Amino acid sequence: MCNVCTRDAVPVQEPAKPNKTLERMKKKHNIVTDPSDERKQSEVAYQPDLLAVSTQYTKVAYDLFKEAMVRLQETKAYVIATKTSQPFHIALAVFVVAAWLMRPGTSSNLRGWKALYVGAVATHLGAQIWMTLVSGIVLYFSLPRHEFGRVQTVLFPVYYAFNASVSLLAVLAYFRTQCLTHFVNTSWIQLALLLVVFSIEAYVRFRLVAPMLRAKHVKTQMEEAAGGGQEIGRLVLGELAHCPRYIRVLKTFRAYHSTIAMGTMITLGCSFYSTMIIVDSICY
Repeated sequence: MCNVCTRDAVPVQEPAKPNKTLERMKKKHNIVTDPSDERKQSEVAYQPDLLAVSTQYTKVAYDLFKEAMVRLQETKAYVIATKTSQPFHIALAVFVVAAWLMRPGTSSNLRGWKALYVGAVATHLGAQIWMTLVSGIVLYFSLPRHEFGRVQTVLFPVYYAFNASVSLLAVLAYFRTQCLTHFVNTSWIQLALLLVVFSIEAYVRFRLVAPMLRAKHVKTQMEEAAGGGQEIGRLVLGELAHCPRYIRVLKTFRAYHSTIAMGTMITLGCSFYSTMIIVDSICY
């Protein structure tokens, strides 16, 4: 027989030999089994007890836990928590604040709200200075214009959402502080400034950022099609200067961008003024 015939030949399965030990046990305990009789099969079938059922559900819970852990390890938050040093910075800040709140002296509740208020104002001002006066300027004059635009596309929504959240936190912390002190020495100018900053940043985030990014996306596509966008620190229109549609998109983008920039400068001025009010409250 050739190799092909040998390979294709179906082996003949020999009938299974009866287990003599199992047959003796069935005869000893008068166990009658019939694979074709469902009633007989149910009579001799194993009925799981509480331990078996609990073990089965434990296995299900364990599998769900393993699946959840796999999904957790694939998230960005888990990667940041385990692969970067940022969580240690947060832990250090929490430890310092906790140690400061446990000092003997005035009420820790009032002290905690004051710390939250000052920390929110300081964090907000620091983020504004870095994004507006450092990061934006350095990147614009260091990267090709389209590369800089891609960076800003990612940062803009996060930046304004973060600033609006911190501003709201500052408003709530300041108001709560004044409630605990029964509005003694309350600076209504400070409260108004915090509310103005939060309102502008929330409006920018929810109403202006999305249409500005849409206009920027269309503008970038047209510039790439015309072979532009690689210049650094300047805008070269080239042939697009004679395209009416591109000019309309560019004007729309600049209108949104100018409005956002104006709001950013107003909030930056308010943040500086809020900081000076805090300085005055410390000095007096």
